[in-house]
Amino acid sequence: MPMNKLEKIKEGSKVEFLPILSDECERVLLDIMKNEKPKEILEIGTCVGYSSTKMLLASDAHIDTIEIDENRRNEAIEVWKEYNVYDRVTSYLGDVNDILTNVVKDKVYDFIFIDGPKSRYLEHLKIVMPHIRKDGIILADDVLFFGLVNGDEWVPHKHRTIVTHLREFMKYIKSCDELDVKIIDEGNGIAVMRRK
Repeated sequence: MPMNKLEKIKEGSKVEFLPILSDECERVLLDIMKNEKPKEILEIGTCVGYSSTKMLLASDAHIDTIEIDENRRNEAIEVWKEYNVYDRVTSYLGDVNDILTNVVKDKVYDFIFIDGPKSRYLEHLKIVMPHIRKDGIILADDVLFFGLVNGDEWVPHKHRTIVTHLREFMKYIKSCDELDVKIIDEGNGIAVMRRK
């Protein structure tokens, strides 16, 4: 049986090292779609549209999604069109660090998926926190970063900045009075944060 487009993306991501959803994160994401039934979603990090398409197929939500790479965004548009979900997407092209504040202005989301630049997770969380409804969920992927975030062992130079920032992020969310936090150790680590 021939693979569909999403299966091809998943398969190809292993060869091209595309940062798409891990199987573990995909399961968590789809559970949230099923149980929470979000209507308004924000995604930081479109990549080629894999995760947004999965969320849209599992819900009747609208999604705002941000991507810096124009080629990847164009690929995502083709995927959304193929799966007939394009009319429920507002796609923003640009550096999330520059445009996030304007994207979320005057908006309230039911679910926010943070999967962009790991070293900016805390900064992005602080920007989006006022824009998640009470009892809404924020999910951040790859928070344990190959197990380096929880440990205190030596971190290779190329990962040091990311790991340092993710440790700050983890410390912040665990002490934040506004969030109920669950850390899932599977995959690369997933933080599920519910706004109190």
